[in-house]
Amino acid sequence: MKINPIDIIIDKKIKLDKKFYFISGNEITLMEKIKSVLKNSLRQENILSFENIKSILSINNDISLFAKNKLFLVNELAGVNREILDNLSTKEDVYIFFSENNNKIKSIKNLFLQRKDSYLIDCYELSKESKIKIINNFINLYDVELDQEAFWKLLEKLDNKYMLLENELSKIKDFENSKLSLEEINKIISREDTFSENIFFNILNSNEIIINKYNTHITNNIEVNSLYYTFKYFSYLVFNNNNIVSFEKNIPKYLFKEKNFLIDFYKRINLNKKKMLLNLLFKTENAIRRNGNLSIVLGLRFLLSYKRIITSLNVS
Repeated sequence: MKINPIDIIIDKKIKLDKKFYFISGNEITLMEKIKSVLKNSLRQENILSFENIKSILSINNDISLFAKNKLFLVNELAGVNREILDNLSTKEDVYIFFSENNNKIKSIKNLFLQRKDSYLIDCYELSKESKIKIINNFINLYDVELDQEAFWKLLEKLDNKYMLLENELSKIKDFENSKLSLEEINKIISREDTFSENIFFNILNSNEIIINKYNTHITNNIEVNSLYYTFKYFSYLVFNNNNIVSFEKNIPKYLFKEKNFLIDFYKRINLNKKKMLLNLLFKTENAIRRNGNLSIVLGLRFLLSYKRIITSLNVS
């Protein structure tokens, strides 16, 4: 059966009691968010051990007394068919399948759509209705009150990409238990004030320039968090486009001035650097979960490590 990805993020009453979860679509930041929510929620509810595998063909079917109730994250769809799913459904394990849309995916989607033990979660750019649901959930969670003008202006300003929207909304956390006006929303959520993006687009400059920009613009944990997710967003924009033509098509339109920089950035990333960046992002996100927010020092360490990987001469 099919389920709205936004409901999984904001609706705490949804029962995550399925055997299979298939995350697909073309909005990679929303797909990544859903993967993170599912992984954390399933492990908390069912006390599952976790294994990241290439495909279901990689699963070791040997019986183990110490490996019950595993959660498998499956990154490719090789081997997926009705017979295999029927066989896996008899076991105690749970499976998250993760794949962007492609020409061969429709029939596999239909398999999950028809099953009662599955959720098909299609992730696309946020609609107006989805953004309204997210905003209402957020302001209720943090007890922030918006007048009508401020609400609709916030809706207009927020991006249709989930990661960018979440980054912007996070700025409102500092105003918990407050009422915000149109003027205040214009100050808080400003496209001209995207310091995290500004730092990203200076990542190829000298360490002195980068550190100066960081110390000037990043002054609290919320801004460090925003910096991390901005870098994660642009990293996955590179990782999930297999050629330069596809990458150029997916560069957000508002970044037309930065297009040449992004193309140069894309060309610097080889397979080895991709692995190094993924490892850095993974370790940093674990730090976020452990500490709630990143410290200012940890944020700067992340930034300089990121710059060192990008500018290294490693070509293997």
